[in-house]
Amino acid sequence: MYRVVTKYRNGTARPVVERGPWHTSRKIAEDWAQTLREHGYIAHIETQNGLLDAGAAAAAGGDNSDLLAALSSMA
Repeated sequence: MYRVVTKYRNGTARPVVERGPWHTSRKIAEDWAQTLREHGYIAHIETQNGLLDAGAAAAAGGDNSDLLAALSSMA
């Protein structure tokens, strides 16, 4: 299961985070994320195990799924 997590600012100091509905297909979630990015939103794909963002994981030097899971449980 996959869903799109969208972040944007609405004039406040803290960004607004919205989590979309769950999709059974990663392709559908990626299509939605790409559409949202084209409209200026910051969009990431999330699985039931945490965020799935290959670009961010590669830039950070590897798989940070344990860190992401720990941080998401703190929120």
